[in-house]
Amino acid sequence: MLILGSEFVNGSQCSRGPQVCQLRPELTSPRLIKSHLPYRFLPSDLHNGNSKVIYMARNPKDLVVSYYQFHRSLRTMSYRGTFQEFCRRFMNDKLGYGSWFEHVQEFWEHHMDANVLFLKYEDMHKDLATMVEQLVRFLGVSYDKAQLESMVEHCHQLIDQCCNAEALPVGRGRVGLWKDIFTVSMNEKFDLVYKQKMGKCDLTFDFYL
Repeated sequence: MLILGSEFVNGSQCSRGPQVCQLRPELTSPRLIKSHLPYRFLPSDLHNGNSKVIYMARNPKDLVVSYYQFHRSLRTMSYRGTFQEFCRRFMNDKLGYGSWFEHVQEFWEHHMDANVLFLKYEDMHKDLATMVEQLVRFLGVSYDKAQLESMVEHCHQLIDQCCNAEALPVGRGRVGLWKDIFTVSMNEKFDLVYKQKMGKCDLTFDFYL
């Protein structure tokens, strides 16, 4: 955590639904609350700039592969369809949490807002130190060089643990994993849908490093 004393609303707490709204006021500031909500559904305080929002986006091809593995690994979802079927549902906005295309574009429209920091997963892999420095500046905290280097090293260790997790044989955190599972025809179809749904949005992604 970049700010000492902050707290994190984890997945088990969020899964309790409305109870998380009762939990939030009890957390002391500064606090960290993880959410998958679209921008339009965020509390008005966030829209008014009274709180800070950090948004992490990932290229959609890697994301859909990881999301597929996530659905297959959870007992509550127990998805047993093929990846081709899952990818088709993703492109047609027929998965949980709604349309990825709308979600990412909503936040991108606000990426210049003073209280919004829009980050990309691929940039984290390319230059983690720079991303940590961005976070430090955005949150308004100060760290000396030794502390920043220690923090970056700790983050590298966490990323390595996630990427090497045995529970995620395909959906590991590397960039470009989609190339191991997409067929040529799937990739062509995905590119077409991506172009149609993203329209004139100037947001770009790295699909491999």
